[in-house]
Amino acid sequence: MTQLRFATHAFVCTLLFVSLLATQASGDIFNDSFADGDRAATGTMDTNWWTSSSSSGIEASAGSLGLVTGTSGRGIHTVFATQTLANVGDSLIANYSFTAPATIGSTSSSFRVGLFDTLGRAGLNADISASSSSPNSLYGDTGTGGTEIGLPGYMLDMDVNPSAGNQDFNFRDHNTGSATGRLMATTGSGSFSSFSSGPDETYTFGPGTMHTGSFMITRISATELELTAMLDGAMYSVIDSSVDSFEFGFLGFHANSNTFGSSNSQGAPDNGIDFTNISVRFTSAIPEPGSAGLLIGLAAVVGSRRRKG
Repeated sequence: MTQLRFATHAFVCTLLFVSLLATQASGDIFNDSFADGDRAATGTMDTNWWTSSSSSGIEASAGSLGLVTGTSGRGIHTVFATQTLANVGDSLIANYSFTAPATIGSTSSSFRVGLFDTLGRAGLNADISASSSSPNSLYGDTGTGGTEIGLPGYMLDMDVNPSAGNQDFNFRDHNTGSATGRLMATTGSGSFSSFSSGPDETYTFGPGTMHTGSFMITRISATELELTAMLDGAMYSVIDSSVDSFEFGFLGFHANSNTFGSSNSQGAPDNGIDFTNISVRFTSAIPEPGSAGLLIGLAAVVGSRRRKG
C-alpha cells in the first residue's frame, strides 16, 4: 500500500508539472507583414504601431510600414503583452526586415532597435511626442528634473554606411535614474550606459536593398541576460550582469537625422526605410506540452512497476 501511495503521489506531481509546462508555451506574440496597409492591428497577428517622437514619422502602405526620417531623427514603436523571462533559457526575439532608401548617410550609432519594460504605463500605447525641449515623462525624465523613472531595458545601435567599412553593433542599458524623456532619440546626459562595442562587421546598408535583422534577449542565469544582435549574417552578443528587469513589452525603432533618405515628408520618395515584416517571439526554456506528454507516460510506467514490486 505504501508503494502504491508513493507511485500515485509521483504521478500526480508529474501531472501538476505538465500543467505548468503547458502554461509556458512558446510562440509569436505578433507577426506583422503590413499586408493590410494599415498601422493599426486589423489581423490576429498584427500589432498597433505608433510614432515615438514626431507625428510625421510614420506611414503605411500595402505590404510595408515606413519610418519617415530623412533629415530628421524619428522613431516608431509598438506595445505588446508583457513577456517575462522567468526561467533560465527563456528568450524574447524581435525579427525585422526592411528596404533601405536611395540615399544613405555615413553615421555612427544611428540606426537603433530597443526592447523595454513598459512599467505598466498605458500611455505608451499611443502616438508620442518627445523632443529635447519637450521631454515625455512616459519614457522617464529623471535626468531633466522629472520624477518618473526611465523604462528599464536595452537599445541596440548600429553604425550606418553605404559601403563596406568599420561599422559595428553596440548595446546600451537604459539608466532608469538618468532618463531624459526622449528614450531612443538620445544617448546623452547619462541616459544610457554602453557595453563594449562589437568588432567591425561586414554588413553594408546598400541603397534599395533588403536587410534582415534581429535583437534577442535570453536569460542565462538567475541574475544575467545575454543580448544578441544579428544583421544580414553579422552577429554580436554581450552579457548584462546587473539586470533592472526581466520583463519586456515595448519594441521601438529609431533612425538619427541624415541616416536614411533625403526627405522627412510623408509620401515623399526617398524619405526613410520601409519595414516589410516585424515580429516578436517568446521561446520558453520549459519543454512544449508534446514533450511533456512523454513524462506522463514515464510516470505511468513508474507507477505500474512500483505496484508490481
